[in-house]
Amino acid sequence: MADIRRGTVETSAGSIRVLSGGTPVPGRPTLVLLHGIQGSASAWRAVMERLADEVHVLAPNLRGRGGSHTPDRLEDYAPAGFAADVAAFAATIDGPFVLVGWSMGVLVALEYVATHGTGRLAALGLIGGSAHPGGECPWFRGETPDAIAEEATARAAALNLTETATPFAVAGSWLAARAADHRATLARVDVPTLVLHGSNDDQCPPSHGRVIADGIAGAELMVWPGCGHNPMAHDPAGVAAALAALVRRT
Repeated sequence: MADIRRGTVETSAGSIRVLSGGTPVPGRPTLVLLHGIQGSASAWRAVMERLADEVHVLAPNLRGRGGSHTPDRLEDYAPAGFAADVAAFAATIDGPFVLVGWSMGVLVALEYVATHGTGRLAALGLIGGSAHPGGECPWFRGETPDAIAEEATARAAALNLTETATPFAVAGSWLAARAADHRATLARVDVPTLVLHGSNDDQCPPSHGRVIADGIAGAELMVWPGCGHNPMAHDPAGVAAALAALVRRT
């Protein structure tokens, strides 16, 4: 499998640490992978290793994760802040890109679409996420930053996350994410879209994946039997194959 490199990209939003694999391929978009609320780019490593021989693939660490810039205000960890990181990071990429989000990364991808449109997007991948977490996605139960931070360790172990966000960043992210609602944004997506969801997802019910797929014209829905919230840990080869197929569609 291909080697994955670590690096730093200086953007208008601040320093962003990134995992990268492969090199740009003429006529083929770059694949940009967004991690979840508590993890980092390392959640994608096994998938990237399987993709990098065919696709130029990048996984940025969003703010508060993996050595990227770390704001000191809770409100800076709302989806709008993460989308600003994505836009600043994307400005360093030549040509169109395929944006793929997992878990909270789905909210970030939809926030990007709501704020910046789809002009630079070749396709969209939405994995194990929700357009409206509300009270149905039990990522955390706590009502205060301290309570959320206390829950974070056990959740990381349950999801096989080897590198995690700071507790402060997790708390700020969840306090904002649980109130987010991008159901109206779905109709604005006008690029090929893959929605992938585990049938046994206990962090984001499969019904949320169906809402996303139903709201995006022409979206493809893949529900994987026996898969939980982290498809990349469940079947990295399968995720890589699905994303490679999505890139080929563009």
